[in-house]
Amino acid sequence: MRTPLRAPLKESPVLVAIAVLLIQVTAWAGRDPQRRLFPEAHEMRDRQASVLLGRMAPNLLATEWIGAPVDLRDFRGKVVIVDFWAAWSAASRQQLSSLRKLCERYNGQVVIVGVTNLDGQTIDKIQEFVRKHKMPDFVAIDPKSLTHRAYHVEQIPHAFIVDREGVVQFAAVGAAAGADDARLEQELSAISDQRSAFKSDR
Repeated sequence: MRTPLRAPLKESPVLVAIAVLLIQVTAWAGRDPQRRLFPEAHEMRDRQASVLLGRMAPNLLATEWIGAPVDLRDFRGKVVIVDFWAAWSAASRQQLSSLRKLCERYNGQVVIVGVTNLDGQTIDKIQEFVRKHKMPDFVAIDPKSLTHRAYHVEQIPHAFIVDREGVVQFAAVGAAAGADDARLEQELSAISDQRSAFKSDR
């Protein structure tokens, strides 16, 4: 004697509801080819990077420094790049190299402050890495990730450009490669030129 097929019948309303939902979603998405259910990866990246735009840059809450401790307020009048990196990250090394090449064109008017934490690395390894490679002008070690949280950094590399008044004007998440290099150069040039524009207005 066969067992009645009761389970499928009990589950069928759920399956029907799912099917109807999928049909509605498909129809909604098909109305406009430009509309998407989910934003592109670069859109999510830009939203994350823009949290601090137009605001005063948070000060650095690092407890360890390679070299002298840095207070961002001491750099008023200069452009500062705050770059979050890690020694184990190839993308971080690539971005640091790109930033260094860009900054060499500004004759000391642009300062790079590198910020890293102890996620996957020790202070000794960081110091060894700094000795072996050409690093930022200043290196902050943020073992409790307090500075990372202040800047809303969830992935690295993550670079911020702070203008001469201490305001965050640009942020970029991910390796500065290809088009991102050109974008960083364009933003850095525009922010650096603000000083000459300011002088001409006075």
